[in-house]
Amino acid sequence: MSAAARTGAPRRPTGGSGRFTGAAGPARLVLRRDRVLLVLWLLVTAGIVIGGAAAVDGTYPTAQARQDRFDQVATIPMFMLLQSRAFDTTAAALAAQQAFGGATMCAGLGAVLLLVRHTRTEEQAGRSELLGGTAIGRHAPLAAALAVVLGAGVLLAAVTAAGLVATGMPGPGSVALGLVVGGAVWIAAALAAVAVQLTTRTGAAAAIAFGLFYMLHLVRGIGAMGGPGAAWLTWVSPNGWLENVRPYADERWWPFALVLVWTAALAAAAFALAERRDLGSAVLPARRGPAVAPPGLRSVPALAWRSTRGPLAAWLGAVAVMGAAMGYVGAGAMAEYADAEWVRVLAAGLGVPPADSFFVYVVFVAVFPIAAHAILTALRMRTEEAAGLGELLLSGPTARTRWALAHLGAAFGCPVLLLATLGAAVGAGSALAGGPVGDIVRFAAFTVTLVPAVWVVVGATVLAFGLAPRACAVVAWAVLGVGIGTEIAVKLGVLPEWTFLVVSPFAHVNPYFQPVPVGYPLLVLLAAALTAAGLAALRRRDLPA
Repeated sequence: MSAAARTGAPRRPTGGSGRFTGAAGPARLVLRRDRVLLVLWLLVTAGIVIGGAAAVDGTYPTAQARQDRFDQVATIPMFMLLQSRAFDTTAAALAAQQAFGGATMCAGLGAVLLLVRHTRTEEQAGRSELLGGTAIGRHAPLAAALAVVLGAGVLLAAVTAAGLVATGMPGPGSVALGLVVGGAVWIAAALAAVAVQLTTRTGAAAAIAFGLFYMLHLVRGIGAMGGPGAAWLTWVSPNGWLENVRPYADERWWPFALVLVWTAALAAAAFALAERRDLGSAVLPARRGPAVAPPGLRSVPALAWRSTRGPLAAWLGAVAVMGAAMGYVGAGAMAEYADAEWVRVLAAGLGVPPADSFFVYVVFVAVFPIAAHAILTALRMRTEEAAGLGELLLSGPTARTRWALAHLGAAFGCPVLLLATLGAAVGAGSALAGGPVGDIVRFAAFTVTLVPAVWVVVGATVLAFGLAPRACAVVAWAVLGVGIGTEIAVKLGVLPEWTFLVVSPFAHVNPYFQPVPVGYPLLVLLAAALTAAGLAALRRRDLPA
């Protein structure tokens, strides 16, 4: 008789269905730990769609206004690249067109971050190994994370559809649009499930998954811009399947079957890849470093920048390519449509010349993902603390403040580099399309003025890290989510303008809200005050906490 049988100890699952045994426990743990973050993500994503639908009648009150918007989308490539095609001139169809890009990106980003957090991050922290010592199957943590994220997608679809019906939108189209947003969650979650098997680095896994998801969105957009001859590209991309559902415009339901096949295939691939690696390792082996660190790497700031340089290089490349493409394509579009009434109205609201209105709008939208990168960089302090690396460094002649400032140098410096690169790339693309070479400096100077708002978000992250380290990630993403959500709500007329000015630092650098010069130094002082308070709190609490 075996020792397990004699003592009554639970047997370890060996294979087959036993690989998923006990997944309910980790699933409940995911729901418990991220209940606030889940609710916030679902509300922000659904709010993008429902808020736009609620305001569309006011935005396009007449048949002529709706026809003009339909023609704009059909003739200006960037609308189709970043948002979606318009399939009808009804208010509901135009609302779906405007919401598609933002809602699917928000849905996909949340799905990627949640799945990576509860799989690869848990492995790197050693908690998955602890759970593996209990009577749960090898694939239970991944299955639990997938179940929660996919279930959140279903809930998001239901909430979105119900909210759209409540605003007076037609029922079938509302259900279709809700399923489109939920489908984006499933597509991104499947990508993340594979990405976490490929690399041991949580940031790299998230970047791979969301980067692929965004590339699929751009492939769909390229097919949409190319007209009938390139329409086949919209069927190559899963994001294109969602677009081709055509909510409120003779809906097609069968593309959702493709989403189900995609999700099942990638989930099966993720579980198969998990079988081929050890716990804590990855399919792609980590590159061995030198046995002895070079002199330039023998300090805490050098270590912090060393861990940041890979993701930063990837972001710089992506920002440069995206900015140059937008500058090149947008220059021609604005030269053709600068005299259109809607362009003059947009330019008047932004306080810029009509030829610059599109660039200013696109650049300000891009500040939010750059702020997300800054948050991830600042949160690296919490990652090191939870993994025990921070305690190891602090056991030597390194003060807590010096350790934190080393990471904050990257968190505050990266947004400057990224925003300057974005502006210069947009200006370079415009110059290549025939614009003045001076646009490179002019747009770089504009994008750098957005940095203080990002710094305030970083400061809030540092304060949360010092006061409530376990909740710092939730607080940081909540600050960014509230900033995005209130701006959308204000522009749609759901909330008064003063709410955005009070709760979001981005209001004070947004040209649409006419920022005053004194606002920029005040934002810098606010970021410094938040950071100082966070560092003071860090010095007075236990580590790790």
